[in-house]
Amino acid sequence: MDPILGLITATGLVPPLHLLKPVESTPFFEVGPEGFLMTTPSGGRLHYSPDAGLSLADPPGRPEGDMLPFARTTGFAAAAWLDGRVPLRANAVQLTDGRLVLIASDRDDLHEAMTVALADACGLAVSDAPVVIDPEDISRVCTNGSPITLRRTEKQSTEPPVREGARRLQLDRPVIDGRVLHLCAGLICMGDGKGPAANLKELALMAAIAEIKKHVFMPSIGTAIWGADTINAAYVVLANSLPMFRFALGPHQKPSEALATDLMGQIAVQFGQGGEA
Repeated sequence: MDPILGLITATGLVPPLHLLKPVESTPFFEVGPEGFLMTTPSGGRLHYSPDAGLSLADPPGRPEGDMLPFARTTGFAAAAWLDGRVPLRANAVQLTDGRLVLIASDRDDLHEAMTVALADACGLAVSDAPVVIDPEDISRVCTNGSPITLRRTEKQSTEPPVREGARRLQLDRPVIDGRVLHLCAGLICMGDGKGPAANLKELALMAAIAEIKKHVFMPSIGTAIWGADTINAAYVVLANSLPMFRFALGPHQKPSEALATDLMGQIAVQFGQGGEA
């Protein structure tokens, strides 16, 4: 298997208006084993199939390249599902030995902010979501090679948006190479600060399966391509093979460089790896 990034190079073809035999259709996407087609509310189109590759059509009246951010998220995830791998709604940090630690939570702003704090505190390369993993082999993990983004929380910001008018801002941090496969050390599920703070604790199998299901990117797309039985079996296999931990913030506690330094010390103990570059 190759990194997913190599599968989604834009071909310059015109996306179709519809798939020939979709398994599932909504107002915004059509999907089936032969491919994936997304239509944005503004009229942009993204199509991916293993045979034809990736094709994009910008919405009328929008700047050239307006659909490119969707290629590294939606197109990346669709290509992963069609290639037999699972995209996770998680960020990643790269340890100094090359392994990746995935960071996930129920809130995008929480795992994104913690990933940025880890980059700032420890000088680690990081990735934007989604991250793709082979459920049967955690040495086959790949990122989309894009700079990490954060949800805009203020009207004014010094960081540029990922596209004109977008709510997401693109940050300048070291980026994990999306052109190669990586070994995954584990996944950390962030608590949201509603309960007491807690150090890294490994999850039992049933809790790990539940967490995997919560953090899957575009699960309806995967189900339409794989079928419900296959996808549920993949979640169990993945939870069995991927070390998974919970790390909880205290009430009203927010990610910071100090908290990230503390977390990295715990990662070094659990995963046998120092964090500083």
